[in-house]
Amino acid sequence: MVDYSALTERSAVDAAITECDRVGRVAFLQKHGYGEATTYFLVTDEGRYDSKAIFGVAYGIQHGITLTNDDFHGGRSGAAGRLSELGYTIEGIDSESGRTYFETFEAALDDYRLPVENRERVREFAMRRDFEKFYITPSRTYVALIERGAERPSAWVHVGFVTYRDEDGSMQEIRLPYNRVRDGGSSRQRRREDSAAVPCPNGCGFLLPASGVCDYC
Repeated sequence: MVDYSALTERSAVDAAITECDRVGRVAFLQKHGYGEATTYFLVTDEGRYDSKAIFGVAYGIQHGITLTNDDFHGGRSGAAGRLSELGYTIEGIDSESGRTYFETFEAALDDYRLPVENRERVREFAMRRDFEKFYITPSRTYVALIERGAERPSAWVHVGFVTYRDEDGSMQEIRLPYNRVRDGGSSRQRRREDSAAVPCPNGCGFLLPASGVCDYC
């Protein structure tokens, strides 16, 4: 069995994510022999990735070993858990004690500071289902939505997209009008730009555009 702690280089994980961005999810999974994730996803502001596949490819990049789908597990005690330990946000793994709950969806959106361009589309989605609980994770990567009578989230609002579990259990995605990948080049390019950008001095959480004037304050 794979020693999960042997994956130590975030650069290897980032390289796996870069490849997935470049070739696309379907081609990435087919190339490396992994199935689609159903519970645990590595999520960023820019995308959502099958955590087991990302771990397997990253492990191979770091150690020069090709892992098959049967060589390791993808859950909390396996690939997803290790990626979380490395500092990545894993949908399906978050500390319940660190969540911030809100009485209304609007209050959650206000605290999350979802771009104004995306709010109408997100509201339209939320109105189609009976959500009653809302929380933001400690990493503030997404807003989780829990339907009435349920214990676990079935939808997640990110900066540029919404993911949700359909009635048949399949995962679906809605791209929002303002999306960093589509509107600002590749995810790797945006990350390089973001690392050099200056955060808004008002503390809103957004980066200042070239004009130096925050679009959201």
